[in-house]
Amino acid sequence: MQVLMGVGKAGLKREGKPDLLVVLLPQACNASFLFTNNHFKAGSVIYSQKVLEKSRVVRAIVINSGNANCGVGKEGIIHAELMAKRTAENLDIEEDQVLVFSTGVIGKPLPIDNVLKAIDDACNVLEPLDIKRASEVISTTDSFPKYTFVKTGLLEVYGFAKGAGMIHPNMATMLAFIFINADLDPFTLNQLHKEITERTFNSISVDGCTSTNDSFGIISLGVIKEDLEKVRQALHQVSLDLAKKIVEDGEGATRIIKVVVKNASLELKARTIAEKIALSNLVKTAVFGRDPNWGRILASAGSTAFPIDQFKLKLYIGNHLVYDGKPHLKAVQSAKRYMEENKEIEIVLDLMEGKESWTYYTSDLSYEYIKINAEYTT
Repeated sequence: MQVLMGVGKAGLKREGKPDLLVVLLPQACNASFLFTNNHFKAGSVIYSQKVLEKSRVVRAIVINSGNANCGVGKEGIIHAELMAKRTAENLDIEEDQVLVFSTGVIGKPLPIDNVLKAIDDACNVLEPLDIKRASEVISTTDSFPKYTFVKTGLLEVYGFAKGAGMIHPNMATMLAFIFINADLDPFTLNQLHKEITERTFNSISVDGCTSTNDSFGIISLGVIKEDLEKVRQALHQVSLDLAKKIVEDGEGATRIIKVVVKNASLELKARTIAEKIALSNLVKTAVFGRDPNWGRILASAGSTAFPIDQFKLKLYIGNHLVYDGKPHLKAVQSAKRYMEENKEIEIVLDLMEGKESWTYYTSDLSYEYIKINAEYTT
């Protein structure tokens, strides 16, 4: 019951590195996939969504990197279908059990002949899935591969992802694939998937931009029966680890920012305020400058539709209480040292009004981010 992979080169990456990945599952497996909410979708997203509407069973996936196959007209969908068909022919499996994913630059036609040849090459030499290698193949502007593995007793959960810029999943440019050896029925798998996504991949941001190609899937390999709570915890752990790696690798990022809003009256309020703080360019640039500018944080927190009590709440940077109705200047100085010495900066806003909480991850905003994205297609 082994997951296999093959790698090919279609010439989509400037450096001539491998840019096509085929993953073959040991059997047709139950799967749940979530895709971008962006209405300007890639051809591969449109195609794979259509396939999954008919069946939640997947046998293989094919991914190209270096070209988003987006914004090229209806030929993008046709090319995705051709990729699925060629993969199915090579592997002697059903075409409607093959999903297609793409990532890279928008608006460039996919050199489909090169891609199909790369699929032939990938399918010709299959080997056991190497999640580190798989992540490297599908990466674009990533500076390091993103993969993780958790084993608890007989339960195994592992996965790989890519993403560094255009990260604000509503569902980033982000692709993530997780495999679990537990046997999960389609309904349970889909419910777990949605629940876990909200607290992980849907609670991260690098630049506030939702991609055209975002896709996140969980595949049940159906090997063992396992307690549902253990499954939930392991899936959450792997998903959060991959999501945090994407934030860590945010284009030009030097710090991870963890925003925690706690003791809110409503979960939606906690989430909305946490997201607002995480998306603030003023907060992100302050963290880049190692500046404990608590005023920017509270101004962001107060700018949503949900009221906050500025005389009751407490704001911490790390463990340093910088505001509780009035500023604490000595704590602000301690917070500055904390920001200079730590890679992950935690901001905790205690609303002191209820029991609900939400955590959101983002990265700081640096000079390098501007440079990378100003020169992205040129």
